[in-house]
Amino acid sequence: MNIKFLLLTIPFFVMSQSAERISVHMFDLPESLSIQDFKQDIDLLNAIYEENGFGADRYKIYAVKESDQVKKYRYLWMSTWKSDVEYENAHNEAVRTLFSNYFAPKYQSVLDTEIYRKLFLVKE
Repeated sequence: MNIKFLLLTIPFFVMSQSAERISVHMFDLPESLSIQDFKQDIDLLNAIYEENGFGADRYKIYAVKESDQVKKYRYLWMSTWKSDVEYENAHNEAVRTLFSNYFAPKYQSVLDTEIYRKLFLVKE
């Protein structure tokens, strides 16, 4: 590998991108599930984060206005993390178990059709 290339490109990436990250999920719910149900289940995950010292309301839910005519991706589920390390530490066994055994089966159709992105803060 060319060491000059590495020495020139690494500072660019370090300076242009922060470790702070967000995870965003744009989604719709089937008619059989309400946004209130979804929010209540997200609050179960948030309770684990808060109990483990990661703060309250790590996951937030947003919606377009009811009057908005958009047909797809009317909801946004978002979380903000200081870094990938914080994200990984927060997603401990309790979170993974709740997600795998309860949340994923209940919301599989949502997870199958969502748009998910992991984004990092861009700094100048």
